[in-house]
Amino acid sequence: MKRIALLLAGACALAGCDPTTLTRSSGVDSPEISCLTRPGGGCSFDQSPLRVLPEPVTLPKRAYLFYPTAAPLNFVDSRGRGWVAPARTLTDGASIPPIFVSVVGDPTSPEFINAAAVHDAYCGVGNETGPRFQRARWEDVHLMFYDGLITGGAQPIVAKVMFAAVWMGGPRWPAPRDLISTQGPAATIGQTGYRSLDHVPTAERQARMRSAKRYIERENPPLPRLIAYLEMQERAMLRAYPRAPQSPASEYEEETPVTEPYGLLYPEDSGETAEPVIDPATGEPI
Repeated sequence: MKRIALLLAGACALAGCDPTTLTRSSGVDSPEISCLTRPGGGCSFDQSPLRVLPEPVTLPKRAYLFYPTAAPLNFVDSRGRGWVAPARTLTDGASIPPIFVSVVGDPTSPEFINAAAVHDAYCGVGNETGPRFQRARWEDVHLMFYDGLITGGAQPIVAKVMFAAVWMGGPRWPAPRDLISTQGPAATIGQTGYRSLDHVPTAERQARMRSAKRYIERENPPLPRLIAYLEMQERAMLRAYPRAPQSPASEYEEETPVTEPYGLLYPEDSGETAEPVIDPATGEPI
């Protein structure tokens, strides 16, 4: 299994080994990826390939070892926004929610590592006390992860499947109130609000993720259409599994009602039941 632990094994067999360099693939160009076609350059990591310290960390209920980054890792996304994983950010090189590993597969390729490290700095387990943790909107953090995957060399379909996994099963949190006023609308392409899916049964979320994976592999939709599709899946789950009365919405949820899709104006799926889900491009059931 190709995880950070195995990438470290050879170097750390030597006494007093230095921070380890993790290799990655070259970028893959695609006309739909704005971060690779922006005038004056595209997305970039400034300390690539990622270097981690040979100090493995075991976290509760996590099957893989985590390693701290040896130096800050900076990234510029498709909207020109800067992100940073500070030194000693813990990462396992994947960032895929555990409930979706059986659906997505075990992500082991080195082109995922840089994106995972920056993503982990903002929402990864083990980094809760870090200076960047949840210091941006959850939607922007997951979009940044997609840009980072593409920049690292992931094929577009693979990047979209992994993006769908973190969008549907990754962490969500209320937008930092101080950032709402200082960043304004230009900081994000939309804001769906804080709608937790944690109460939805695991089997239901896995089934929805399997549908999303089939849709991506069949259609390879542009990212805006994919987000519209994921939001339809989300709405269907929330209709089928509304929040229990004994679990009232948070103060933030009361202040931030569900709005239009994330920066999109695709029509909603019809009907009051969770199935079927409609493809926003064709109008046909998925």
